[in-house]
Amino acid sequence: MSARNRRPFIGSTSSDENARILADPNVSYRLLYWDVASVAASARDMLAYGKVKWANQLPVGNEWQEQKIPTPFGVMPVLNVISPDGKEVFLAESVVIDHYLAKRFGLLGDNEWEEFTIKGLYNNIHYLRERSFMNVTWTYEDKRKVALERFMNVTLPEFIANHQFHLKANGSNGHYVGNKHSLADIHLVNIMDHFSHLPTGATILAEFEKSEELMKVKKVVEQNPEIAAWRATEECKALAQGSIACYAQTAVPKE
Repeated sequence: MSARNRRPFIGSTSSDENARILADPNVSYRLLYWDVASVAASARDMLAYGKVKWANQLPVGNEWQEQKIPTPFGVMPVLNVISPDGKEVFLAESVVIDHYLAKRFGLLGDNEWEEFTIKGLYNNIHYLRERSFMNVTWTYEDKRKVALERFMNVTLPEFIANHQFHLKANGSNGHYVGNKHSLADIHLVNIMDHFSHLPTGATILAEFEKSEELMKVKKVVEQNPEIAAWRATEECKALAQGSIACYAQTAVPKE
């Protein structure tokens, strides 16, 4: 049996109490993740966008390796939601965390159709990164070159064409749905950031830059005052540098 330090979802507080905490507008947040951007980047942007009290929790020293940080599945991120009276509930898995924060901060549209459309777009954007993680971002050294070639020649062009199509259908206004920020908008920008952190980031980003529609989303999201302020902090810049340093060891090298 694994010695992993697991954290149970079921604790001393009731389901109703946990739900109350999640819905409380006065909670604060603590996001547990590595000292990189990556999977937690969209959540961090949304926490900034929501103008709430929040903090990053980064593993210190050998805490993670020594099993001193309990999580439900032995992975991060984990979002801790803390009520004003000190009671705490948590959410696990990046997709769940992103959906929760998007709901809290009005980033899922104005009705149920918009919500599920935004979630569908988000899922497809998320899938681009997940497909690339195991064959471009983090793969065997002898497989990296051919994997990057397929990504650049097939996967990425198809993705860009699909998303140009949907952005044009919404009027090429810098948003996927309607005329305001959404989870899909923010996630697209963070996926583009992820690829820019790779050793071949300049080459990949150049393909995104060929699309006026995708780059307009990036511009509009980055102009949001709260997101812009967060991204200007030394803390956020250090997380981006952490990603660059990490992927320099794992991804396709720059030629």
